[in-house]
Amino acid sequence: MHKSYYILATFLLLAACNNQQAPQSSTEKLSESTATPTTEKPAESIALPAYTNGTFCFKAMFNQDVTNIQLIILDNNITGFMNWVPYQKDSARGTLTGTKNANGELDLLYDYMIEGNKQTETKVMKITNEKLWIKKGELLDAKNDGHLVYKDVSQAKYDESIDKADCKSLTE
Repeated sequence: MHKSYYILATFLLLAACNNQQAPQSSTEKLSESTATPTTEKPAESIALPAYTNGTFCFKAMFNQDVTNIQLIILDNNITGFMNWVPYQKDSARGTLTGTKNANGELDLLYDYMIEGNKQTETKVMKITNEKLWIKKGELLDAKNDGHLVYKDVSQAKYDESIDKADCKSLTE
């Protein structure tokens, strides 16, 4: 009898400690402190926030693969870094630079090293609901010079998101 009482009390205590708010929109999900990338698409009607100056960090873990992104926004200018580190495979580590466009999106250039080669890639991102959304689309190296650009940015979709993280967690 006493053992059942303690199990029930422990269960109730754990349930009370795990009191999290429900998601506020269909694109916001409860997640662990180290988020996993998601293919959930943001609703087109979500208003983009007015970005304030500051440092914004995002981290995703999927199995043992890790993606870390830090964005430093100062007025319309953006700098930062992005590290994509798949487990036991070649990683891409580099810098992000760019500006905010009229739609509130972040137009960025990702300058990185992968497999010993320097490469650049255009990236379009936006921040909504405590997530960083990354626009995915077909990329081309039209000049065969290691600079990848969207084949048609208007056809690219926000198909990947990464949850906001504590900037200290990016160095772990």
